[in-house]
Amino acid sequence: MKTGYLRTAVLSLMLGLCCASPLRADDNYVTLNLTCYGSGVATRTESTNISRYDPKTKKYSTTNAQYTSKEPFEGTAVIEISGDTGRIKVPEPLVPALNTRSDGWFAIRELVVTSDFITGKVKLNFLNNKHLRIDRRSGLLTLDGSSGNFSGQCEAVDRYTPRKF
Repeated sequence: MKTGYLRTAVLSLMLGLCCASPLRADDNYVTLNLTCYGSGVATRTESTNISRYDPKTKKYSTTNAQYTSKEPFEGTAVIEISGDTGRIKVPEPLVPALNTRSDGWFAIRELVVTSDFITGKVKLNFLNNKHLRIDRRSGLLTLDGSSGNFSGQCEAVDRYTPRKF
């Protein structure tokens, strides 16, 4: 009786192993180096001094006015992913004056790598967060946030490729 149960269990296990999709090395530990070329729009805040004449006091007064504008740009993003950590070099027009980058890199937080997408968040500073999304099939990168956005086409880069010059 026990041998029949054991045979059934072993047969079920073997059948399950045969029908299951094989594990690939990159399913558990992904290493990617990407260069993404594209364009975006950055929000810029500028200030100017305005002089006004007050007819009551017959004097000029100067005030400071601030305004925002949207500026289109072209740029490159560089992304490195190793296991469950990632980092990104954001195109310079998106980088605020006060920022959290280290040696030019921003950490990718809440990184999720699936077979179809790579998602995460990039904290540029205490007010500015970007949502990162890369479609692994099309290579499309999008970085969206309140102070601007960027989208580009990504290409995998081999770190060990010899230099061109």
